[in-house]
Amino acid sequence: MKKFVLAALLLLIGWCLWRWFAPHGQIVEIVQRSRVIARLDLSRETGSRTIDIRSPGGGYNRLLVERGRVRVLSANCPGQDCVRMGWLRSASLPLICLPHGLTVRYAPRSEGDLDSLSQ
Repeated sequence: MKKFVLAALLLLIGWCLWRWFAPHGQIVEIVQRSRVIARLDLSRETGSRTIDIRSPGGGYNRLLVERGRVRVLSANCPGQDCVRMGWLRSASLPLICLPHGLTVRYAPRSEGDLDSLSQ
């Protein structure tokens, strides 16, 4: 009985962790200074490409989109935290570059978004 309870508990913890870290969809928004500047459908990104984003004041971020994933490849911000964050993995942990006001996140789910994407 104890083994069954332990196994069930481990499965529950695993499921909770998977739900926490699993992407909430395949649509990614690139947001700069609270404005959505691009939307990417990662399910259609099978190759590899870079996207350069310029920010006011001469800043830049270079995103790498590769095989359905996205990350900040390089930037000219002082801390390089956005580069060290790695691949976007979770809706609860977006890629953020504070000096350039850049956020790369999974698009929030709403009925309107799902309807417009499915058409």
